[in-house]
Formats: sequence, C-alpha cells, structure tokens
Amino acid sequence: MRYILEGTWSGYTSRQSRVVHREVITSPKRIERLKAMHGIQYTDGTMLYTDLREAKPRERVEEIKSYSSLIREAEAMPGDVVRVADLPSTRKTA
Repeated sequence: MRYILEGTWSGYTSRQSRVVHREVITSPKRIERLKAMHGIQYTDGTMLYTDLREAKPRERVEEIKSYSSLIREAEAMPGDVVRVADLPSTRKTA
C-alpha cells in the first residue's frame, strides 16, 4: 500500500496556489490520519491543503519534503483542519 501526499499552499490569490510538498506514505497509521486531515490553516488566513491519493503501480514520485515536520506535527492533532496556532511548537509558554 503506497500513497502520495501532496500539500498545496493556497496563497493570497488563486495565482499563487502551488504544490509545495510531496511525499510517499506507506505507514497504515499515517495513511488513516492523513485521509481525515484536509489542511493546515496559517494565522494569515492561507492554507496548506493536503491531498492523499493511492499511487499508481510503478508511478515515479518526485518528492518535495518542504513541510514534513509541520505535517507530522499536525497529524498528531485532532480534526480535519489543524490551525498552526494550535500546534505545540508554536504555542508560547510563560
């Protein structure tokens, strides 16, 4: 079982929308969570939309692992849209 996760940044206008992350996912646990997660919302209103699809047989994938740590951190949070402000790494401690 091999899936491809693509992250598309929404940008401030439709012309700025582009794929900024792509990776192959083989872990069943990650696949199930990523199927339920649809995006990561930034504080400026933009989104990193996540799309998970099954890879075709022998499909070559050019990986772009720009947002790996952010996506992994968001996977640990509940919900279909995760806000960056709610991630543990962005919370300020007093």
